[in-house]
Amino acid sequence: MFIDVFQRIQDFEFESVAILDGWNSLIIEENYYSCNTFELKIPLTKENVWNFQPENAFLFDGLFYYVDGISSDGKAITIRGKSLAGKFGGRVIDRIYIAKKSPSQIVYDHFNQEMIAPADYVDSTGSFSGVNRKVNYLSLAAVGDLGMVPIDYQTSYQQVQEQIEKLCKTYDFGFKEVAVDSAAPKNQIEIYKGRDLSNVIEISDDFENLVDVSYEHNNFDEMTTAYVYGEGDGAERAKVIVNPNLSGLERKELSIDARDLRSESDDPEAEPIPPAQYINMLIDRGNQKLAEQLSILTMNGEIELNSKLFKFKTDFDVGDRIKISSSLYQFSKVVTIVKARKTYDEKGEFVELVFDKETPTVFEILGRK
Repeated sequence: MFIDVFQRIQDFEFESVAILDGWNSLIIEENYYSCNTFELKIPLTKENVWNFQPENAFLFDGLFYYVDGISSDGKAITIRGKSLAGKFGGRVIDRIYIAKKSPSQIVYDHFNQEMIAPADYVDSTGSFSGVNRKVNYLSLAAVGDLGMVPIDYQTSYQQVQEQIEKLCKTYDFGFKEVAVDSAAPKNQIEIYKGRDLSNVIEISDDFENLVDVSYEHNNFDEMTTAYVYGEGDGAERAKVIVNPNLSGLERKELSIDARDLRSESDDPEAEPIPPAQYINMLIDRGNQKLAEQLSILTMNGEIELNSKLFKFKTDFDVGDRIKISSSLYQFSKVVTIVKARKTYDEKGEFVELVFDKETPTVFEILGRK
């Protein structure tokens, strides 16, 4: 395997400048609910420093990535970045978006309207061309409802990345990318839902197809019942309770300020949102927030690439639902593969799988709204 390095000339114009067929280490995190990320460590040379400046790109294993950081300890260079869809972190949903659609089609709209084919836009000083917001090295495959029922959804003026990741995590679907061709950086985004293989694929430390196992079970961050407060004031304020019938130790209450959800538009010609639809929007907001604060029961580990039972990328992949089990930890559970952490170094290739939700970091907790 090799890395084809592309140097940015201007805007979205690139040229191929180097082929890298060796490195100290390369870690690719293939994510279900978000873009991929990477960390590459290579020898410190003038050529390598120049070739891996921020916004330069490279092709590896059928996917383009861009560099967003480079550092050195005086001996080696560490380069970090994301797959091209990572540019959704730099786009805003510049509208009041209201829809009754499948979550997959809402994610499609956010990608399409803010990055792929953005419309002209205005502010208090004038109007501007939507071309300014277009991310030219991304395209988007058509998507259906992926078997998910429509939801009543509203958002406005939020980061595209935040909303897409919340929808994917809440409704358990994701997106992936593939290089359109190898001549210049360009990926196509495909929104998809993994397969349910839980009756076919079982990974266990008992079967020795999962090694270096880590186990975690905690509920310190769990919330189960959401009090969602919408528009209005005092006793007139709209309110819904998600999971109102939970009781005792199973009931952990979370207060959510959803005043940003409005039943009336700034457009005087637009019809107000019916009360039942508005209530459904509040319920969706509650479900999204509860999905951020789940109990954790999982077992992660490195998969045996030479296993005779099942092979990663052939029999199962990121996004699929499989069964994991352990007699030592005394549990069996159907899980979604949310991440594959692939390491390539002098020892060979290693793949660590991450299932379901990981324990939130301090920064994730502090960043909640």
